[in-house]
Amino acid sequence: MNTGLVLALTAAVSFAVGIVLVRKTAGEAGEAFSVTALSVFTGIPLFAIAITISGEWHNLIAISLKALVMLAATGVIHFIIGRLLAYDAFRLIGANRATPITQVSPVFTVILSWIFLSERLTLYVGLGATCMMVGVFLVGWARAKAAIAASKKRQADEVKGILMSLGAALCWGITPILIKPAVEEAGSAAVGSFLSYSTAGIIMLFLLFLSRTRRQNFARLSLKKNILPMAVAGLFTSAGQLMYFGALGKSPANIVAPLVTIEVLFIYALSFLVNRKGEVFTAKVAFGMAALVAGAFLLFR
Repeated sequence: MNTGLVLALTAAVSFAVGIVLVRKTAGEAGEAFSVTALSVFTGIPLFAIAITISGEWHNLIAISLKALVMLAATGVIHFIIGRLLAYDAFRLIGANRATPITQVSPVFTVILSWIFLSERLTLYVGLGATCMMVGVFLVGWARAKAAIAASKKRQADEVKGILMSLGAALCWGITPILIKPAVEEAGSAAVGSFLSYSTAGIIMLFLLFLSRTRRQNFARLSLKKNILPMAVAGLFTSAGQLMYFGALGKSPANIVAPLVTIEVLFIYALSFLVNRKGEVFTAKVAFGMAALVAGAFLLFR
């Protein structure tokens, strides 16, 4: 079995755990910046440890300017802009409704990888990606209907949340095109992750101290309700990113990106276990899950 695809599946599990944990944290914090900053800050030491264990600090020193720029751009686009948009969308319209919209990001990745990375669009890749997009839509639509029924949000928040979700999807669809060649050149997923997160961390730290309001919001975070849950969520998400970078270094982006959307299955399963009242299980959900599994199988062909 292809190592890159195994890494992509493992990343999907790790991302799912992180998303389930971050949902409640983002809502209780009341704003997205502090939650995003915590998710970035917790990842940097994890990647530093991974580089130390693997003995790959020499890869960091020898990295080219081109790869460095691509990884730095990934840090800004994916981990700052993308996460700020997604976490704000979670807060405004709920993760049940925002997540399915953000999951259209592989559509952008498949198209861009064909244009910029010259990756082949085979029949299996096309069918697999399509099945997975249909599965995400069906699972997400059923869950979103339940969220809509329970929601009393203002229409302005609805529109803003949807637009933010689409913005996050675009950001996350672009970055695999930057990550893949940079990680291939650097020869280390840990180094790629560390540089991207470090860039994002430096900018987030600068933005934090630049604004008094952000500092006050950050200081108001509760250790028990916000900081510890977000730190744990950040560790799972960071581990997922490490495996995602590794998958992109070993397999085509137009296969890895759609495959990671199978995280929806794990999100649903975990949410069903810890928040059964907030979940729905209908024929659409069952069909959507079957489509996700079928799509994953086609991508492994």
